[in-house]
Amino acid sequence: MVLFRGDIKCKSLQRRTSISVILPADNIHFLSDTEEIVPQPYKTLYLLHGLYGSDDIFLANTSIQKFAEDHGIAIVIPCGENSFYLDNKKAHAYYGEYVGQELLDITRNIFPLSDNREDTFIAGFSMGGYGAIRNGLKYSKNFSKIGMISAALITDEIVDYTDDDNVLWSNSFYKSCFGDLDKIKNSDKDPKYLIENTADIPDIFMACGVDDFLYDKNVEFYEFLESKDINAEFMQSPGEHTWDFCDRYVKEFIKRL
Repeated sequence: MVLFRGDIKCKSLQRRTSISVILPADNIHFLSDTEEIVPQPYKTLYLLHGLYGSDDIFLANTSIQKFAEDHGIAIVIPCGENSFYLDNKKAHAYYGEYVGQELLDITRNIFPLSDNREDTFIAGFSMGGYGAIRNGLKYSKNFSKIGMISAALITDEIVDYTDDDNVLWSNSFYKSCFGDLDKIKNSDKDPKYLIENTADIPDIFMACGVDDFLYDKNVEFYEFLESKDINAEFMQSPGEHTWDFCDRYVKEFIKRL
């Protein structure tokens, strides 16, 4: 396994930004004197972190490095700040465009990654789960599967939030990410709208703990997908909004790739 951590310059953000990349290369077993060669170019998962995170947070809180090696898949983890992976025109911070297209172009130019849609996937945890469904649909020509782990599917309710000391429930914070909250519905920031207006919808995998504060929102969205005959899978089990749950179910998604 090869782990690369560095930064890249991107047009979408008009600055340099950090990424972490796991490559299933050099899978050498020293004790048995054997080596497993994963054919190139690699299948690739673009994995999006949640609120307060960065590109290294999955490395610190999950065991996906070894899991990626064992399953012969590359994983690219960008830094999405607290952007919800949306495009902010005023700040020239086009995070949706970045993770949906430019990041693929950059990493494929540097690393031996497949440019085949069937080999390219996007997933995320919490805020990253929202970013995965929004950009996996908006850029559906690039991704064949979308993974949503404890996804922050909150676009129907944030319009009712007020300002207080907790950023998770702050009206002002969400305005900085989404813009006019009254205009989210029936826009490309609304996952349901994108489902109804995307021709080639990727397969969708969802997982959420039954004790998670986002559980009801995830159940409701899965039921919406079922009503639209979307190819979707939903896994649930006892669990809260934790890294333990994320670690378990991001691996379940990787198994399906």
